[in-house]
Amino acid sequence: MREIKNIIYPFRKAESLITYNLPDVPSEVTLVLGHGRFNDMEQPVLKALSEHLPKENVNLVRFNFPFVDNPRIGLSKCRCRTVYEMVLEDVKSELPASKFCFIGGKSLSAAIAAQIAPGFVNGYVFLTWPLHTPRIRIPFSRKALFALKKEMLFISGTEDPFCDRGKLELMVGALNPYARLMLIPETDHSLELLRETKRSQEEIYREIGEILVWFMSDVIEKQTKKN
Repeated sequence: MREIKNIIYPFRKAESLITYNLPDVPSEVTLVLGHGRFNDMEQPVLKALSEHLPKENVNLVRFNFPFVDNPRIGLSKCRCRTVYEMVLEDVKSELPASKFCFIGGKSLSAAIAAQIAPGFVNGYVFLTWPLHTPRIRIPFSRKALFALKKEMLFISGTEDPFCDRGKLELMVGALNPYARLMLIPETDHSLELLRETKRSQEEIYREIGEILVWFMSDVIEKQTKKN
């Protein structure tokens, strides 16, 4: 496995680090994943995927939003979207041989990615989509999802305080035939186990990696047949 690091400068006095985790044999499939609001690209689930996916011949691209290293930049969804779009331009430049591109991320990045719909994106991966605030459950907008009209995979913990399971299942049903759902029992908003179970955290991450590979392979096969 190879690792490449790039830096982009989206705003004044701001920089974003991009990490490419690549298989030894060049791959035509690329997955871009951003991080959550209070994390960075090294959060456990993204780190685990950076080790698993290249072994399955998938390019994994992770990146940090500028507020990670410079809190004065502040959180702005508009700025986050600009950063994400610049990351995709860097990916196109760094991986010109990649024919299939999937984008998404965890929580905040999932919501940002849903607002981006370039023609070259084949599908979306949403890790712990935030439906509402934790306690009072004030809903967040879902309009962007219904405008995508592309294949989507939602992966969520059954005990995620930001995502009521019943409401998530209803939303995924309303997004049919584009959306698919993977629920992971006894995990929270970080997709981490809340208590001891028969499965370990490492097994959970491996299962997530396997379902991602299956999803991307299925989307590619269907789109290739159409063309």
